[in-house]
Amino acid sequence: MPLIFLGIKPSLIISLIVLLILVIYFGISYYVYVMIMLKYNTPPVDLVNHEEDFYKESFEWFQEIPKEDVYITSYDSFKLHGVYIPSYNKKSNNVALIVHGYQSKATDMIIIGKMYSEMGFQVVLTDLRGHGESEGFFTSFGHYEKYDLKKWLNFILRTYGNDSNILIHGVSMGASATMLSTSLDIPENNVKFLLLDSGFTYVKKTFLNTKRSQGLKIFFFGLNIVSYFKHKFFFYQIKPIKAMRKNTIPFLIVQGDQDTAVTLDMAEALYSASPATQKEILIVKNSKHALGFRDDYQLCYDTLFKEIKKIFNIKKIYDTKK
Repeated sequence: MPLIFLGIKPSLIISLIVLLILVIYFGISYYVYVMIMLKYNTPPVDLVNHEEDFYKESFEWFQEIPKEDVYITSYDSFKLHGVYIPSYNKKSNNVALIVHGYQSKATDMIIIGKMYSEMGFQVVLTDLRGHGESEGFFTSFGHYEKYDLKKWLNFILRTYGNDSNILIHGVSMGASATMLSTSLDIPENNVKFLLLDSGFTYVKKTFLNTKRSQGLKIFFFGLNIVSYFKHKFFFYQIKPIKAMRKNTIPFLIVQGDQDTAVTLDMAEALYSASPATQKEILIVKNSKHALGFRDDYQLCYDTLFKEIKKIFNIKKIYDTKK
């Protein structure tokens, strides 16, 4: 029997169907939002096993060295945590600010902290918002983290001296937050170098490279809408490559050629985009996402040291086992 004879107009049925589809679409989009922005560490994710041979020595070193917990307050009132490690060279004004990636934490970066400590740097290992011991109930894949990095830079200058020479070492999302921070009014006279390990060009492209890419591709628009209503930003805004087009701070990109989340073409695009006069890209063969230092530590170390030796006037490598 035609719907009109049941007293129901076809246009109303169509409207109800469209409404139902929208409810289902945004319901699933909200679920995606919860999983990748709120519950990304539920249950807790351990990306580094400090019992493994590669990490064990540096973890033991970390347990024994002098260090202190340090804190800043984000622009939106989250208490952010870091660990400060003083330099073996008491006269050094070099500071390495180390920024981990998605689902990670400051202590996952201990081996990197030890590397810079050997070079005579003071070290600040940071927990990004919503990670490790930092407060915060969401992650924004670099959008708000870039403002947090600016506050860490100001903290370093205020606490350890306004003549500090700063190196920022960022991994994955941390690398992208580092690039995004250069678009802000950061103290470029103090920030001397960027180590960008597996940083993406656009967050959308990274999302669509994941194993769940088909689902994210369908619900990416809905995810943006939910993100805007919840946190006042669109994922379309997260474009580290846009920041790199104006970045003149010297940098080294470390990229694995088997990385499927942040692909080699992204690293090459970031490298080419920047007008910096000193820049380098290191491709680590047979290495996956953010594993370059783990897969060929000596190559990464040697390449980095070559790039920063003169910038930071490094004259001695310290034996951190003493």
